[in-house]
Amino acid sequence: MPRRTLLALALALGTLVPALAQELPPLSPAPAGPVQTAPAVPAATAPAALEGVRAALSAPRSAAGPLNLTLTLRSGRSAPVALSVPRDNDQNCVTAPTVRVLRVGTREVVYPPLGAEPRLCAQDLRSETLGAGETLTYTRTLDLPAGEYMVEGWLTGFADDLRVKVPAQPLRVTVR
Repeated sequence: MPRRTLLALALALGTLVPALAQELPPLSPAPAGPVQTAPAVPAATAPAALEGVRAALSAPRSAAGPLNLTLTLRSGRSAPVALSVPRDNDQNCVTAPTVRVLRVGTREVVYPPLGAEPRLCAQDLRSETLGAGETLTYTRTLDLPAGEYMVEGWLTGFADDLRVKVPAQPLRVTVR
């Protein structure tokens, strides 16, 4: 090592060692009682279940041409609930039901189409009240090519000041 480098290193150590040798102040004792922690940062808000409301998806088992879907919400609640359902940019600006269609045997997503041109829908809400013990029905039509499909459907929206999702049992359908 060159002599200058050794000299610079010795000077650096000479100023560092006394600083390290200083006595540190004693640690304060831990506070008595439960340890306080910072509140958890909420994750992205996932939709909540809508207690007391069930959804049923129905469609013809076999159809020629467009497939007509019906999502029926049935309330088992003792009080009415106000629902607000937005339009969905990925669902051709339809309010409800939200659907996903998979080709049987491959699980290929047929609808909504992946990589489709993004849409910007009006952000109005469809507002309705689901009375105690009553039903609400949402319908929609899908144009699908011939094949066997699993259709998943659900309602997404707002109820009781919460974002909610009410899923239905998937259906298997044949389009001829």
